[in-house]
Amino acid sequence: MARNAIRQSTGRKLFNVFNIIVMLMLCAATLYPFLNVLAHAFNDGGDSNRGGITIYPRVFTLDNFKTVFKNNEIKRAAFITVSRTVLGTILSISVTAMAAYALSKKYLIGRSFILVLLTIPMFIGGTVVSNFVIMHRLGLLNNFLVYIIPGAFNFFNMIVMRTYFYTIPSSLEESARIDGASDFRIFTGIILPLSVPMLAALALFVGVGHWNDFFTNLLYVYDQDLNTLQFILMRIVREQNMMSFLHDLRNYRPGRVGEQVRQLTPGSIRNAAIVVTVFPIIVIYPFLQKYFIKGMLIGAVKE
Repeated sequence: MARNAIRQSTGRKLFNVFNIIVMLMLCAATLYPFLNVLAHAFNDGGDSNRGGITIYPRVFTLDNFKTVFKNNEIKRAAFITVSRTVLGTILSISVTAMAAYALSKKYLIGRSFILVLLTIPMFIGGTVVSNFVIMHRLGLLNNFLVYIIPGAFNFFNMIVMRTYFYTIPSSLEESARIDGASDFRIFTGIILPLSVPMLAALALFVGVGHWNDFFTNLLYVYDQDLNTLQFILMRIVREQNMMSFLHDLRNYRPGRVGEQVRQLTPGSIRNAAIVVTVFPIIVIYPFLQKYFIKGMLIGAVKE
């Protein structure tokens, strides 16, 4: 027995060491691309062209970020992206939660038919052309609302919410009804406060989806004042044209073009734009992590 205990103890230690090594390798492989982009963003563009940048800048500079923040188009796009993310997330969570609460009630007339009707678009979706025609007829082309209204309802999120609402004791609603509370009062005063972990997790998914989306901008918006950060980043990556990016800088002067180009390169501006675009999500995620973990465990344990 003692020998078996020793063998098991040794085997467990070797297994733990192996796990640690594998996880460290995975972490390094995952973090390296982000650290490399960050290093290039803070490194002088001319020096970056020499190569050899790993996870720290060799010639530290803030000129790349100064150039990004001086660009008026970037400022407008940041405002549009933040507004779209905040308003779109609030509207989507609100509409989806109300639908989930209604469809969680067995006494709702036509509930089964409504669920079947909402399930069909999950398997049969429109094409790019048909969606474009719909947006045109709804007057959403080149309209800020095209970022918000089409994604106001998500059937999968509704199913998750409805499943969570089933776990809330019905006795709470019954006692509230005895006290004279209406359905809306029960929904806002009881259901939503008890569903914060699930709502926060879904809000994170919806918010990241809004923040990272550039396809809507590409298809339905042609007004430059309505461009999003992700669309501009995609354009910078595709064009790789420094002069077109610098021509509308606030302090741009033709006599200093040669000096600016020697210090800045398309690659350094691209990496700085990537950092600016990704940074807000990285900052917000830690505050929602505890709710995210709780939300992902919904329904995982059955009693």
